[in-house]
Formats: sequence, structure tokens, C-alpha cells
Amino acid sequence: MSAFSRRTLLKNTGRLALAGGAVAFSGPLLSGCSSGAAKSSGSGLGFQFIGNTNESDAGVVQDAMNAYLKSKGKTFSITLTPVQNYSQAMTLSMAADSEADVFFTAPWANDYYRNVGSGNLMALDDLLPKYAPKLWKSMPASVWDAARVNGKIYGVINQQRFPKLWGFVVQQKLAEQHHLDLGAVNSFADLEPFLAAVKQSGSGITPWATDLSADCTVFHPELYGWDPIAQAYGIAVRHDDAGLTAFNMYDTPEFRTACTLIRGWQQKGYAVASPPSQGDMNTRMSAGKIAVNSGQVAPTNPQYWQFPTLGKSLVAKPILNTDGVCATLNGVRHNAAHPEQALEFLELLNSDKAFYNLMCFGIEGEHYVFTDKALGVVGLPAGQTAATSKWNPNMDWAFGNQFNAYYRDLADAKAKRWQVEAQVNAKAVVSKAIGFSLDTSKVKTQVATVSAAMGEYLKPLLNGLVDPANGISALLSRVEQAGLPAILKEAQTQLDKLKSAK
Repeated sequence: MSAFSRRTLLKNTGRLALAGGAVAFSGPLLSGCSSGAAKSSGSGLGFQFIGNTNESDAGVVQDAMNAYLKSKGKTFSITLTPVQNYSQAMTLSMAADSEADVFFTAPWANDYYRNVGSGNLMALDDLLPKYAPKLWKSMPASVWDAARVNGKIYGVINQQRFPKLWGFVVQQKLAEQHHLDLGAVNSFADLEPFLAAVKQSGSGITPWATDLSADCTVFHPELYGWDPIAQAYGIAVRHDDAGLTAFNMYDTPEFRTACTLIRGWQQKGYAVASPPSQGDMNTRMSAGKIAVNSGQVAPTNPQYWQFPTLGKSLVAKPILNTDGVCATLNGVRHNAAHPEQALEFLELLNSDKAFYNLMCFGIEGEHYVFTDKALGVVGLPAGQTAATSKWNPNMDWAFGNQFNAYYRDLADAKAKRWQVEAQVNAKAVVSKAIGFSLDTSKVKTQVATVSAAMGEYLKPLLNGLVDPANGISALLSRVEQAGLPAILKEAQTQLDKLKSAK
């Protein structure tokens, strides 16, 4: 219902570092700037979140939410403030100490860890059980541990599917035409006969998607049971390693095998020789010009493209780690006048389905209608489109517990997607490094030089543009010269500290 969909989040979350320099989110909807004037006054609370172009009715929805709060006997009201150009605008708000009482924060937007380190967020350990007991009990201690920084919780985790289920999505008609048996595909290498068949068909369809950002890679740490504790610098630990030994995941046989595979696909013409931009790749995919796309795949096979697709995760053992659990959070400003009310507000957003869906979808009949009330499926009212809707954030995952959301798709509802994904969370193994986030303050110089080296040498390998025999050696040599050993040593020191604290 909006251009900024969960598909975008799933493709991008997990590719960014959890600490160090903040990675500002940018996109076509986040332009301009919005004031942070939602700071509490009297009995009012402010809530700031990523804004888009479909939220001009924020005041209308806000009034409805306040009426609901009053009906529940709450003595406070809420002011909704969608913020354009979010990370930049929030940085300015923090500097002016004018941020709202409650605001969205994440490793990739309005950096959670930088906010903690700068003292912008309030520790919530004592407040959560007292003022948001349902929210507190809705997730086990192991999940809450992911949000801890130096032993304290500074953010309320927005529940969604936490483990990153890397795999692939394929056009259904092509899978049927070339007799692709998804049950027989247990690795990316198993796709090769299908890719060859698409190439040989002469249809002009590119078998495998690639782009300049190297998002469509066949290398994902979780495929091997690794927890990428600082992926931007190539640092991981094995999820079940009680010793928490950090290692360079690009200096492994697994990485070499993945690079060799994608290099072979390039040489055989399964991918374009000159990868397009991510936007151009998405355009080609939307037009049906690409057969297979790499990414995260939900277990219910949700549909994100204009044509039917099949998908499969290749992650044998889903992992709960800091990166996945802390993909999106909401925090409370460090000096909020009424923190107990902020927690009561977050309690409702995460446990009261009516209140949460009012935030997510707006007012029934005005901003959405039920297309199947029994199954909880909604759509836009007659005559409205995503472009003309006045309240269509399409960011349930940024507001609270997504498992309480209405469905936008009938197939998702019939597959009971939220229940299935909640079970994925419940059954996932917990990384021994959960709660770890790398503090790069002591290795700032090395972070800058290693990041530059990664940007230059890693993407060509992930896209199969260079010979792994030479390309991997060049990558490893360059990042070593740039200071990766110092970052790795600092990561190990911090991991040892975490280990001793457990």
C-alpha cells in the first residue's frame, strides 16, 4: 500500500553495521525535513517516526487515537509527528534536545547505538515490567537481551520475524516451465541447472539478479550458522560458540566457495556482465526480465512482485541474533517528563490490536476497508490509491508488534503468516553473542579505512566480476593493511567482556 514496503526492509536489514558510524537511511520517500516539535507538554506525549508522503491525515488519526486513549481511562494524549529525512532530522533534534518523548530508532536509521552512547535514550529495565507488563512478558529474556547495551535496555523491540531467512525467489511460471523442484534445492548451487535452462531457452530473461550494491549475493553468514556481529567489517562468530571467538568471515572456505559459484554464473552468462543499480534491477525484476532474485524469504511465501513467485529459505537453522532482533525499536527520550506514560503508550501499541491497527491503518472507512473481515484483510477504500491515500504508512514493523497487524494480502491471511512467523521466532536458536554490538570508538580510523577497502574490493567478488583466486587475496591483503586486525582484536576484547558478564 506504499512504496516503502517490508520487502525493502527485509532486503536491507542485516547488511549494515550495528555500531560505529551511523548508517543513514535514504529513499525516495524521505525527502525534506520535519520539525521535532512533538516534545511532551503537560499531559501530552510526542511520537516521532519515519515519515512518507501518505501521512497528511496524521492529525485525524491522532485525534482518533486520543479518543481511544480516553476511552481506556488514560490521562495523557499523543501527538503524531511523521519525520521526513529521518536520520538527519533526528540528529538535529537530538542536538537541540527537542526530540519527542517516544521515537523510532534502529541500527540503520536514527542509530540506536549512537543514541545510547550519546545519552539520548532512557534505560527501560525498571519501567517495562511495571508500566508495560504485557509487552514485557510477550518476549523471552533472551530476546530482550538483544537490546541491551552495557547491560541496560534502551529500546522497545518491535516484534516481527527476527531470524534472517536468506534464500531465493523465482518466477512461478518459469519454475513450472523448466520443472524446478524446490524440494531438491538445498543450496544456491542446486539452482544451476534451472539457471542454465532459462539461459538456453532464448527468452531473453536474465537467469540471476545482480546489482551494484551486491544485494543479490549467494553469500550469507546465517547459511553457515554464523552470527555477523559486525558484517560491515566482515566479522562474525559461530552462533553456538560459547567461547565467542571472532573471525574474518571473508577468510573462510565458505566465502571462497560462494565467490567461485557466482563467478562461474557470470562466466556462463547467467547474470549480466555489468550489474545495474538496485533501482534498475528492481525495475527489471518487476517487468519479469529476471528469473531468480536472492533475498530473505518468509516461510509462507508472501508475494512481493506483480507476478506469482515461489520462494525458499536456505537457512537450515534460523538464528536469533542482535542484528535481527534489533532491526527496529522505539525508544524513550532521556529526560521525558512522564516516562511511565510513554511506557503505557508503548504497551498499548504492542498489546492492544485495535489501538495498534489504528496507528498502522488509520480510520476504517476513511483510510481502509475490510476486504475479508473474518480473516482480518484490509485494503484501500474505493477510489483511493497508495498515491492518493492520506494515511498509509505501510510500516507496521516500525510501530509495534507486527503479529497484531491486519493483513494486506488474502494469501498471507490464509497462510496465517503472522502466526507462522511467530513460531519461527519461538523455535530459532539463540546466538551465544546475542546482545553484542561492536563499540568502534577506539578504532575509528581503522573503521574508516576498512570500510573504504570493503567498498572497493568486496562487491566485485559478490557479483562474480573478478576471479576469486586473485580477488579474495587482494581483499584480504587490503583490509589487513587498512587495519582489520585492530578491529578484530577490539571485537574480541569486547566479546570476552560479554562472555565474562554472562
